[in-house]
Amino acid sequence: MRFGSTEAACTSCREIYPASDLDRYLWCPDCRGKLRRRGIGWGRIVGIVAAVGLAMYLYLRVQPSPRFLLVYLLLLAMTYSLTSRIASAVLQGYYRSRVSLGGAADTQEGE
Repeated sequence: MRFGSTEAACTSCREIYPASDLDRYLWCPDCRGKLRRRGIGWGRIVGIVAAVGLAMYLYLRVQPSPRFLLVYLLLLAMTYSLTSRIASAVLQGYYRSRVSLGGAADTQEGE
């Protein structure tokens, strides 16, 4: 992006957009949406795997009593919620940095 220009290329898809439509990493709204959906999808998978792993551990090792069943279910729900959010944020950052670094290298060589 040149100083004072009103248009810039998206770092991910390389299409030209008005500079006001791009975020601070120069991503267009469509690419941001794809990135968000991809990160959330994988984050949910990681959350499910973590919750199932914890459930198996609780069932096989702790052997929970019916008295505290609600507490264990709440623990599993919180495990899913927190791990899926954390994994989603980490994966979105990873995908963004991977594409941004690759895109920046391509534009430097092309000029």
